[in-house]
Amino acid sequence: MSRDELNARQLAELDALDRILAREPVGEEHLELAALVDSVRAGAPRMDSDFAARLDATIAERVAGSRAPRIRLPRPSVRRLAFAGGSLVAAALALAIVISSGLLNGGSGGVATLRSPTTLVPKLATPNAAHARTLAPSGVTASFGASASPAPAAVSGSSNSAAAAAPNARGRLVHRGSTLTLATSPATMQGVANQLVAATEQQGGVVESSNVEIQGSASYANFSLAIPSGRLGSLIARLSGLASVRGLTQSTHDITDGYNQETARLADSVAERAALLKQLAVAATAADATSIQHQIDALGHRIAAEHRAIDRLLTEGHTATLQVNIVPGPSTRHHSVAAGPLSRAFHDALHALEEILAIALIALAIVLPFALSALALWWAATTLRQRARERAIRTA
Repeated sequence: MSRDELNARQLAELDALDRILAREPVGEEHLELAALVDSVRAGAPRMDSDFAARLDATIAERVAGSRAPRIRLPRPSVRRLAFAGGSLVAAALALAIVISSGLLNGGSGGVATLRSPTTLVPKLATPNAAHARTLAPSGVTASFGASASPAPAAVSGSSNSAAAAAPNARGRLVHRGSTLTLATSPATMQGVANQLVAATEQQGGVVESSNVEIQGSASYANFSLAIPSGRLGSLIARLSGLASVRGLTQSTHDITDGYNQETARLADSVAERAALLKQLAVAATAADATSIQHQIDALGHRIAAEHRAIDRLLTEGHTATLQVNIVPGPSTRHHSVAAGPLSRAFHDALHALEEILAIALIALAIVLPFALSALALWWAATTLRQRARERAIRTA
């Protein structure tokens, strides 16, 4: 039994007993206890001098050992434990939000069943440096005073656009195409078509062509969409929520080799033009200068055409095509297209709740081990402190 479990009267008697044993005066209410202690002392056997000497030596030795410096660890107070636990929880929540945000953003490109094959495969050959630098200085003057005509303006403009849209050197240039077939009732087909156009514009795409016919059971709608390749998956997932999905086909076409060939041709043309400009600067006669100038002009037009070809390939690699066909049929969706903004807001709210639940589960998985460890440490510290107190009471 510890001192915490004693009442006030018992604690007072215990303190009086300590004073009586130390031969200190006590109050009148404890005189009987003092008399009892004196009678016990009087009846106790007398120890001989040798035993008393050995006992005194043992006590002195233990007292000297107890006075040696000992390393004391700070007691873990409740405030410190709460502060440490709060810090761990905050750090775990921050880590969970970062991890879950990366996972959710990474998976927002579309549902798992609608993802297309990856387009990042071995390293793309780096185009010749001549494609990125200025073609040649204009206005080079020959020794006899003739001036070389500048390159066409379209060449420099095309060069800037091609350099700005160059593909990542670590990936492949791949064109992606998909065909999505949706089914809905003729009564809701026009609403689905309107939402399809709105979703495409929200994803940064354009409707290249469309055809909608509402004629009862013979109703149909066709759309040709162009969208940035990185948003194709999210657009397919968005459109799949408008009606029942009857079919989905996806294809990829690697155009990296064609791009590398065009950039190689452009580098050769630029190098040839630079050589002709040097020849023009040292032309001996006007006839030679005129002939070289014609060659430079022809090369300028060829360089412009090569730039246009490179721009076309880059646009094809960075833009995906999506063909959407809407056919009449029963829709398995539980929500009606006619519900309009209210239905979309409801499903957006459900999606937000799913993301919040995912973040909460990840945070719980990270925080729970720390919380259990902190609880175990607190329980162990409390138990050790209680046992030390009990030993002190028993020793006294």
